[in-house]
Amino acid sequence: MANIGDLEVFRQKWREELNKKQNVEREDGDDSGGSNIQTTSKNQNVTVSPNSVNIKFNENIISSSYKPDNSNHKPEVAYYPFDIVCNLLKFDKKNLQDQEDLDIIPVVKGKLKRHREQQPKNNTVKKVKLKDIFSDRVNQSDGFARERILDKFISDLDEINEIPFFDISVPREVAVKIFQHLSMLDLCRCAQVSKSWKSLAEDELLWCKICHELGCEENTLAVERIDWKEIVRQSVSHKKLVLSNWKERKAEVRQLQHMPGGILCSVHSFCNFVAAGYTKGDVKVWDIENEEDFVLQPSNTSLIINEEAEEGTITNYVTMVSTSTKQVAAAFEQGNLDIWQLQGSQTLPCYTFVDGHSNKISHLQLSDLSDSVISTAGPFLHVHQKKSGSFQTQQVDVQQWIQHIELFEPMISSPKVAVSTWFKVCLYNTENLNQQCTEIHNILDMHISAVDVSEESKTLAVALQHKVKLYDIQSNKELQDLYGHTREISCMNLRSSPINNFVTGSVDRRVRVYDTRTSNPVASFTGHMYQITTVQMDDWKVISGGYDGFVFVWDLRMTQKLWEIHNRHPVRHCRFSEEKLVFGNVPCTKFPVLDEFENSTHRRFRGEIQVYDFSKDQLTQGVPDICLSTFDEPSASNYNMALVNPYDKI
Repeated sequence: MANIGDLEVFRQKWREELNKKQNVEREDGDDSGGSNIQTTSKNQNVTVSPNSVNIKFNENIISSSYKPDNSNHKPEVAYYPFDIVCNLLKFDKKNLQDQEDLDIIPVVKGKLKRHREQQPKNNTVKKVKLKDIFSDRVNQSDGFARERILDKFISDLDEINEIPFFDISVPREVAVKIFQHLSMLDLCRCAQVSKSWKSLAEDELLWCKICHELGCEENTLAVERIDWKEIVRQSVSHKKLVLSNWKERKAEVRQLQHMPGGILCSVHSFCNFVAAGYTKGDVKVWDIENEEDFVLQPSNTSLIINEEAEEGTITNYVTMVSTSTKQVAAAFEQGNLDIWQLQGSQTLPCYTFVDGHSNKISHLQLSDLSDSVISTAGPFLHVHQKKSGSFQTQQVDVQQWIQHIELFEPMISSPKVAVSTWFKVCLYNTENLNQQCTEIHNILDMHISAVDVSEESKTLAVALQHKVKLYDIQSNKELQDLYGHTREISCMNLRSSPINNFVTGSVDRRVRVYDTRTSNPVASFTGHMYQITTVQMDDWKVISGGYDGFVFVWDLRMTQKLWEIHNRHPVRHCRFSEEKLVFGNVPCTKFPVLDEFENSTHRRFRGEIQVYDFSKDQLTQGVPDICLSTFDEPSASNYNMALVNPYDKI
């Protein structure tokens, strides 16, 4: 409040000084003598007396060597611009009573007239240039001996003459091109300089570029929308809300409805689609963005005789499921693979594959770019690609039982798949499996427990029991060895981690975060009671799920737990995006022994899938809009009724 009061006092004194300057300019045009002269301005007539007021500089501006006659003393009024300058520069104003009276009459175009009241010989006026007063040091002969430090303040004084900025002297297109190199914060600061800078800093092209960099309206041109700055402001506010909701666990929790009579067998999610397979053979898909769901029917629901038991049959239940934005694939206990297209309303599979060697499907991955499905069955690698409206299958024998696969799809080269056996990792071209594979890793007596790749850094990570080896896919060279775990690494995530970062989970119940440029972990988290089954990280948090049914959210900077979720079944799938968290608890027992009086499976055996949506403001849900004032409206229409409501967003 004190700063506001000082500003108002400064403005008031500045207005008074301008009025006095206008009177002095009119006085300069008067004839000699003491009579009053009528001076006519543009709007009105003003009577000015040349002897009515005496304007003077303080001692820091005019030397005290001038001593006019004090016989005809006039009222003194400080020439306020220079008095303000002296105060701002903290000049010492002493002995103001000893200052001599001088008549200083400014001339309009950058000059000052100075004369004594009593001239011994003539009545000529001595003129001093304004630039000399503002110079660092002036001539000693003129009586000025002190250095001046007013250059920094001259721009503020010259605002009276409306000095143009560079955007007036150069074309607007060039000025906008210069402003493109400024950040969002710098543009907001430039908009406060002047009206012309505000017009440049709020140009639609500048804010459209910033909006696209933030990931908003990327397919929209600048001419198709208006008020891009408001779109950016809403995007930044939304990101702050999402970040706050993540840290405080404020989310809309949704439990996806299970299939009646079925037990959850497998879960997978990609973008906004979640797919789940059940013991009855059905596959259910949810579109969590549009809140839609549909059930896909399998191609084979027949029962087979259980040869290991004296009586009974084996149901063809789902063992593995995977989804993309275009299709869904599921592997079944009897060895068949079904593929469905998500476009359209067809619920029957468009393609069914059965391994000719009677091996069960052990791994399954889908490509969202090329509509390809990668599967393994024993030592055989299969690539199912859609060509000319139908699927075609390629097969290659790896000669050893396949343990892990990871799809690698760079933007500039053909897609590849990393195939891991017990001791060896090779890269196969998915477009031509008969082509010679590239061997990257081969170390005997070092069991491979996990494999992951990163398209962004073109790096392959191979987990060897309690350490990780990093390889460059392009050069096939080893980059780094990462240590820290004391037991076998059960899961890791390099694909969705930030650049130069890497997260792992182990049987030793610890989550470790690595910088790929060093060999030791930069952060370690402890809290799980059993081995960790899934991990994922971003710039500020790490999320892990374990066999104990816990999902932990860790703060990467503070290396502390933010919050946790618990379920009785192990966490088999856990993935998060910027706004959502999806995890599935899959029971270990697919066919529990039911009581003879139970007609349906109890929910404690079913497993569950939960979705946390952090993009919605739960504190304002159900509150009328009039009670949600944000003080963005003009003061005349803002009634602040939210002050009496505890659920507003002020």
